[in-house]
Amino acid sequence: MKTKAKITRKDTREHLAQFHLACELVKVIHHYFPGLLSLLKRLEDPRDHRYITYESHVLLMTRILSSIFYISSMRKTSQEFNSDTVIQNIGYLCGKPELSELPYWETINDYLKRLDPSQLQGVVCGLVRHLIRSRVFEGSRIRGRYWQVIVDGTQLESSLRKLDPKSLYRTHRKGTPEEYREYYYYVLEAKLVLREDILVSIMTEFVENEGLEVEKQDCERKACRRLLKKLHEEFPRLPVCLSADSLYACETFFKECRGYGYHYILRFKEGSIPYVAKEFGTLRNREGNLRKEETEDRSVWTDYVNGIDHEGHLVNLLEYGEEKKNGERKEKRFLFLTDLPVTKKNVRGTAEAGRLRWKIENEGFNTQKNYGYCLEHMYSRLYQGMKNHYYLIQIGHMIAQVMEAWESLWKKVKQSREQKHRRILESWKQDKLKEYTQEIERGFQIRFG
Repeated sequence: MKTKAKITRKDTREHLAQFHLACELVKVIHHYFPGLLSLLKRLEDPRDHRYITYESHVLLMTRILSSIFYISSMRKTSQEFNSDTVIQNIGYLCGKPELSELPYWETINDYLKRLDPSQLQGVVCGLVRHLIRSRVFEGSRIRGRYWQVIVDGTQLESSLRKLDPKSLYRTHRKGTPEEYREYYYYVLEAKLVLREDILVSIMTEFVENEGLEVEKQDCERKACRRLLKKLHEEFPRLPVCLSADSLYACETFFKECRGYGYHYILRFKEGSIPYVAKEFGTLRNREGNLRKEETEDRSVWTDYVNGIDHEGHLVNLLEYGEEKKNGERKEKRFLFLTDLPVTKKNVRGTAEAGRLRWKIENEGFNTQKNYGYCLEHMYSRLYQGMKNHYYLIQIGHMIAQVMEAWESLWKKVKQSREQKHRRILESWKQDKLKEYTQEIERGFQIRFG
């Protein structure tokens, strides 16, 4: 009996150490995403209103919370949320105190396969617009002016069976008796850098064919043109600096950026534009911009050349390199192509901004695929439903990143990211939000580390 009592006291202390995470999550949503509920309520409902049991914002909020809690499938969501306290809490969050049941996963999927995905893109843009206007993240602007938007693509799911006619495909073992096709979905994503550890979706463009037997498939560059057009339509006055890999180092991309008034910092490979690489090699010694810095553990150097002409576009090329002194001597060398003027004072900062491009792969796609969001999971067998699940995962990840950046609440707890997200779910199963109404409504400010 003593042992049992000791465990009970320990469990109580751990529960108190959660700071009532259910309550804190709602605070984050209310403070940084105050328009979320109203944006969800404005969406056009494609269902027959005579047979509606659950309002659309309840369905969508249930799916968003599922991603925040790292629940790997819709079926498991229904199992994990099968609790009176969870139902009451979601009802509280959705402004539906009378809610007595939650929609089953099939109901949510049936709704998402009918909903126009562009409406959820509008929700994403609305949330990002508020984050920008809050001025909390002003310090992340490049040179104090430009918002960094990182563009990159990733594969969502693949199959040997035919998917939607709009899916892409690749042929394996071409020209042999074993030739076969692999079908897959692909998405091009633009993420806004709010901090080094907060990258939120600002615009999405799906790379898709017009049919399975098209002569020429859609590609990332074509999708990028569509994405930039949509981005400019949604945020016409936003000062943007794009970051992307060397695939975009081409005249068409430069022309698009000039037309929209966008700047860019691109990862550059010497084979991308051989003429520019050759000019850099010729002019760098003449310009004399090489600078070296020695520290205890590494050597760092920077070099740059401004004003290299490429088909009427003046581009600037800079090199950043570092070599560790201790242990194995590993050298890293990066080249970046930009239209921003490079000087001795800003060359290091420009290179560091260019290196942030890999964040979309780690904090973005890698996290969403391997750390709880299960981005590659086939949540819906219908393409439209799959798109909507994708957007809702982006919204959930957006909210989660802000909470994860909360130093005193999140980073000081010595547990894995997955364990912390599970603790939020456990808190939602135990803490009744209605009992903390006054605390939730009290104004607060997150202190980021």
